[in-house]
Amino acid sequence: MQAILENLKSLGWRRLSVLGGTGLALVLAVFFGLSVVTTPDYISLYRDLNPADAARIVDSLEAAGIRSRTDTAGTAVSVPAEDMARARMELASLGLPSEGTPGWELFDEQSGLGMNSFMQRVNRMRAMEGELARSIQTIDGVEAARVHLVLPEREPFSRERPKPSASVIVRGSRQIGMKQAHAIRSLVASAVPDLAPAQVTVLSASGETILADDGEAGSEASLQSARAQIEDRLSQRITQILSARVGAGNARVTVSVDLSSERQVVREQTYDPEQRVVRSTETREEVTQDQRAASGEVGVADDVPAALADAVPGMNSNSSNSNNEIVNYEIGGKQVETVREPGDVQRMSVAVLINGIYNVQPDGSVQYEERTAEELERLQALVQSAMGFDETRGDSVEVVSLRFMDYSMDVGEPASRSLTQILSENMGTILRGLFSLGLVAAVLAFGVRPAIARLMAANGAAAGAGDAAGGLPAPGAAPALPGAKAPPGLPGQSNVTQLHAPQGGQEQVFQSGTVLDPLPEGSEEMVSFASVQGGVQRGWINTVGELIEREPEDAIKVVKSWLAEGSAT
Repeated sequence: MQAILENLKSLGWRRLSVLGGTGLALVLAVFFGLSVVTTPDYISLYRDLNPADAARIVDSLEAAGIRSRTDTAGTAVSVPAEDMARARMELASLGLPSEGTPGWELFDEQSGLGMNSFMQRVNRMRAMEGELARSIQTIDGVEAARVHLVLPEREPFSRERPKPSASVIVRGSRQIGMKQAHAIRSLVASAVPDLAPAQVTVLSASGETILADDGEAGSEASLQSARAQIEDRLSQRITQILSARVGAGNARVTVSVDLSSERQVVREQTYDPEQRVVRSTETREEVTQDQRAASGEVGVADDVPAALADAVPGMNSNSSNSNNEIVNYEIGGKQVETVREPGDVQRMSVAVLINGIYNVQPDGSVQYEERTAEELERLQALVQSAMGFDETRGDSVEVVSLRFMDYSMDVGEPASRSLTQILSENMGTILRGLFSLGLVAAVLAFGVRPAIARLMAANGAAAGAGDAAGGLPAPGAAPALPGAKAPPGLPGQSNVTQLHAPQGGQEQVFQSGTVLDPLPEGSEEMVSFASVQGGVQRGWINTVGELIEREPEDAIKVVKSWLAEGSAT
């Protein structure tokens, strides 16, 4: 331990700092790589969930020992890919996720014991609302629905029973049309006893009244319902007639209708001076008769009736006759009374956007072309006829030809994700792959490569020893010339000279790095020795002499080793 500390101190503070930083970086890299490698791939289990349902799902998964992850909005739950099937089976056994508002399953977990009539009525209404909401969600284009039922009870000693009513709020992937609204109204009215279709109100999630009770004229709900019906009917009518010319999907129609919200009574009275009509005629005829006494006479003649005046002498008779006629004339005229109820159309505006023409060129390319002004005028005339255009009312129609920004036709490649988005989405997988490759490379560089190098060195040494042993003469045989085999690039020379000498029944090897010239001719002459059977070539004797002169120290070591082995034996 002291030696290790001394070695560290001898490195100096700068080298120790660099060594410590490098070690810390390696440790952090290892921990980060291990965390990336051990982190599983999460895939979406459910999306567009209610936060309450998402919380129940997460609790159930944690209780089952399955890791889970939620998004920031709390509407999506993700699990590791290897746990997907097990998570779905676990949640299915628990009845999760729930299918929106609970339906008749409310009575599955409750018994009739201890439940009063009020709770039964409430649960029954909740179950009906939930079942209706589920049925409405099966309609094409409806993503979510919520149903409210009003089922009043008949009061005691009452002869009339209150009428039920309902309201439905729907949210769709696109605008809910009148066709779907009528279907929803018929569905709810048929499912609830004694519920009239007019008592069902259908609203959109944006707050627009699609269908409402038209009984109260002038109400805001009835006006919105009437406006939606008129706009939807006109849009379908105009789109249908335009699609016959420009093709399906190449026309976008928007209709805006202004309705009156006040009840108006207009009275008009006109007179025509040229027309004279006798209204009444009155004719009077007057006849008057009287008698008077002669002047200066006093008697009873003044008191005598006119019928007897002739019998009385001295009387004067007067009579008069007059005719009078009155004619009354009336000037000709006309009186008109107009009543305008709320909901009359005051003004209509129609905007039509038409896609251009795509012409295929001889080379196979597609070229866009705007529609001509003459064609647009004819299409505008068709739109005016379909909508019932009234210039005095202030109606307006606008038809424009512009290129649609879609890929319904083969006009180009659709927009794809950028390289940055692809890298960001697959960063975890890429890091795990790189870490795995780095780990394999490290094992190969620091483990396998040294082992292979050592094995090759050992094999090379064994092969060299075998070659040297194969080139030496056996005891009692003529020794082979070591300089006869030359390495590549050095013909006629040997980089290593080996000398074998028998000693005590064993063969000793003496190696030298000295380069020797090849043996001259005539060196194959055998020289007899008492200790060697068969003799030794004269070339060997000359080679050993030259080797001793050039490498005296090595030669002495070899001789000492022979003497030591000889004394040991």
